Amino acid sequence: MGGSGPRTRCVVVFARTPPVEARAKGMPAAARLFACARARVLAAAAASGADVLLSAPDLVGSPPGGTVALPQRGRTFEERLRSAFADARALGYSEIVVVPGDVPGLRADHLREALRRLRACATVLGPSPDGGVYLLGVRGEYEGVLAGVPWRSRRVHARLLANAPGAAVLPPLADLDGHAHLRALRAEARLDAELALLVAALLARSASSPALTCALPLDPHRSPDACRPPPSLAA
Repeated sequence: MGGSGPRTRCVVVFARTPPVEARAKGMPAAARLFACARARVLAAAAASGADVLLSAPDLVGSPPGGTVALPQRGRTFEERLRSAFADARALGYSEIVVVPGDVPGLRADHLREALRRLRACATVLGPSPDGGVYLLGVRGEYEGVLAGVPWRSRRVHARLLANAPGAAVLPPLADLDGHAHLRALRAEARLDAELALLVAALLARSASSPALTCALPLDPHRSPDACRPPPSLAA
């Protein structure tokens, strides 16, 4: 973290290691895709102009240069997310943007726009096609924004918007919560060759082995949306 004055803006990348993420999402063969997604999210965060914090329950090795490791605290997803906000605030940040590591289409311009919107709005949301969010930005108090949110459900974005009715809303981006979401990613604009090849290989694998899609043993931390098809991006 550079600069001569105090830094007040940060991007928190909230993620697990790729193999753990792949198993949790019911796609153990997709570790390479999750590694690609996480690397891209971290690169986008580094290019956003804000400081970068990597919040993970399973930190392995040193984070990328310029990135601060932020161990996750808490038993549930909600507890870990609240702790990430609290820890970022304790480091002196007042404008905090949190993104997961499983949105390969996330670019630096999305994050720069979120940070720009935070200057005028106290909350910024990036909706996912499945009703969740791929980005949550808060300036100042965050407890009210997070109150009563049914995390890991299709009602996350709606509840966050109800908690912060004046929130700025960014264009939707697809995340990776299961095999069905790969199709939404494949249809996304500006999908480059590397991602297209990884997604195509996984879709071909699941088509040839249908049992892999939803018949895997349940992981206690697995997303409940892993086998739900996402709504249309136009919805």
